[in-house]
Amino acid sequence: MKIDMALVEDLASYRVGRPKWGLIDGAGIDAQCCAEATCEACGHQGMEYHPFVRDEPRSYRAFAVCPECGESFEF
Repeated sequence: MKIDMALVEDLASYRVGRPKWGLIDGAGIDAQCCAEATCEACGHQGMEYHPFVRDEPRSYRAFAVCPECGESFEF
């Protein structure tokens, strides 16, 4: 996975994964949005979804990464 680390303040306390909490599958919705997104940098259709979670205190961060050019953003 290629993520622009300038966008990431601190992922040291996070692990790769989807959150297990919540009443809806927000991570599933985020993954679908990434799959349908177009990269603003190169125009590639379909971004990769990269989720990170922290248990205490609870936190969820998601990144969309272009498999073609490596452009990434947190959403």
